[in-house]
Amino acid sequence: MSFAIVTDSPANLPLDLICRNGLMVIPLSYSLSGTERTCSAPDAFDSAAFFHALKQKAEVSTSMIPPQRFVEYMEPLLQSGLDILFVSMSSGVSSSCSCAAIAAQQLQETYPDRSIRIVDSLCSSLGEGLLVLRAFELRARGMSLNETADTLLALRNRICQIFTVDDLMYLTRGGRLSGARAVLGTMLSIKPILKGNEQGKIVMAGKVRGRSQSIRELARRYEEQVAYPGDQIVGIAHGNCPEDAAALADLLRKNKPPKEILTVSFDPVNGAHAGPGSLALFFEGGEDARLH
Repeated sequence: MSFAIVTDSPANLPLDLICRNGLMVIPLSYSLSGTERTCSAPDAFDSAAFFHALKQKAEVSTSMIPPQRFVEYMEPLLQSGLDILFVSMSSGVSSSCSCAAIAAQQLQETYPDRSIRIVDSLCSSLGEGLLVLRAFELRARGMSLNETADTLLALRNRICQIFTVDDLMYLTRGGRLSGARAVLGTMLSIKPILKGNEQGKIVMAGKVRGRSQSIRELARRYEEQVAYPGDQIVGIAHGNCPEDAAALADLLRKNKPPKEILTVSFDPVNGAHAGPGSLALFFEGGEDARLH
């Protein structure tokens, strides 16, 4: 192993994949009812209780990782003689990438013979997670640190992130979507369709009437945009609505079944902004898929 692969907790990868791959996950912080907490994986906390607390208007907030936390996690890897590839949550919605860059600069001064490459995934949740899994595939094929990082940078705009939410308040409250759009989700059962754009920001992509139609719309966009479905893992993340996630997975398998569907609950950092009832789909599309 010529380099270590590191990511942050919003990559949303479950514990079995973290352990199986030897992935280092740096946890972002969140606060629930005044208590600061961290969580490294979506199956390492009580998802149902967390989203129930959100519905009950519990005070939930997220905060940036201080650069020192990156130093604490990364320095032992450098000390052991490993270089580092860090895949970060989108800079369009988080400061994780910039804080990691500050830490990397400090560490490079102490370890000038080691290399650290930071890849801004321009994604969150399993969009970021899929890039992390690709990194392991590329390393296993014998790619170097720089080759792997450059391949991920070329791939990131092929990662489609399409999702719907029950209430846009959670995104607008966290500053991840224009507040002027917040009325959409409360009017006449109109459900927004959102996506990650080429800057890694969350933007409106459409709207439909009703929950079942929003699920079908996610599947329709998958069929329209997916590339080589039989050769890729597709991700589904949800805000404590496993039945809807299963219904979406069934639709995906009908016409263009993927090699595998990875379904997880949103981790608390992503979940605090997506909210209860959120449902997201992540997959690799064609070149510059996010522009469409």
